[in-house]
Amino acid sequence: MYYACYYAASAILIANGVETKSHDGVRRMVGQELVLKGIIDAEYGRFYSQLFSKRETGDNEDFINHDLNTVESLFPVARSFVAIIEDRVNRWLTNQV
Repeated sequence: MYYACYYAASAILIANGVETKSHDGVRRMVGQELVLKGIIDAEYGRFYSQLFSKRETGDNEDFINHDLNTVESLFPVARSFVAIIEDRVNRWLTNQV
């Protein structure tokens, strides 16, 4: 889920001329460039930060497992996040052409 959201966020940032060099940079720019400018709702910015934190914990700590309830609660929001980003990119591209 994290990487689907990461690549979606990276794509919309790049489409808007914002490039980052790290995962943390994407996380910060989601807040600065997408949430603060009203491109996505603040709830999605918080969600992305939550996924970022869970991914970082999973990568850096031993024996971390995310339970089924956590995954089931995050998955629909991740799908929605990607769909909203896709919609915003498509709108942006349509208006730019």
